[in-house]
Amino acid sequence: MAGTDVLDKLSTAVQLNNPQLIIPGLLISSFQFETIELQLREQGVTHIVQVGIELRPSHKGKFEYLHVPIQDLEGVDLVEHLPRMFEFMDSAIAKGGVVLVHCMMGISRSASTCIAFLMWKHRLSFVQAAEQVYAARPFISPNPGFVLQLLLWERGGMEFKSWEGWSYHKFSGVKEQLGGLERCLFDTVMRDAGVNLANVSEQRNLGNFVFLVPSPPSKRRPMPVKWTQRFCCIT
Repeated sequence: MAGTDVLDKLSTAVQLNNPQLIIPGLLISSFQFETIELQLREQGVTHIVQVGIELRPSHKGKFEYLHVPIQDLEGVDLVEHLPRMFEFMDSAIAKGGVVLVHCMMGISRSASTCIAFLMWKHRLSFVQAAEQVYAARPFISPNPGFVLQLLLWERGGMEFKSWEGWSYHKFSGVKEQLGGLERCLFDTVMRDAGVNLANVSEQRNLGNFVFLVPSPPSKRRPMPVKWTQRFCCIT
């Protein structure tokens, strides 16, 4: 059993550090993948969105970077940063580029950004977009503040002019209206919408998941992953 647990943890770490293709031209990963230029080149990456105040470019001048200095906190306004991220991402993909979006672990900030991009670009609901991103990277978990923001942004027609901002005070108010923190958690929101995340992961592994936005498998070979002991839970 101990050996199995170690293998499971190693497998999870490898998946965390590996990039996943969400749609053609859009990859998501942790910070580790961004640090290795050879891997970026072999995946065809041309543009990199770094969603994290603690992140810095590893290869300045070799790739096009956009740095979004936000923390992974419930009161952080993610939506206010979306327009410039979307412009950067959409322009790169339209030119045939490949965009890598990453935060520290590829779990919350980058996942929320990719969900929002699918919502905006392909007019999907939060649940539809989140299901597709989860199918590609089945351990994402946007923090409750980002989840609520994107749901409210969707309710407002995904318009930016009408966005009234976000703060921890707003998060607390909406959280209480919904009945507490549990109702705002990513897994709960998806479950309440009728999405079984375990089933999504299983169907993806079996090759049976139907993507709303087609996402063919990458033709590039899988990348080796540099494993380190400095594993942390910061998202």
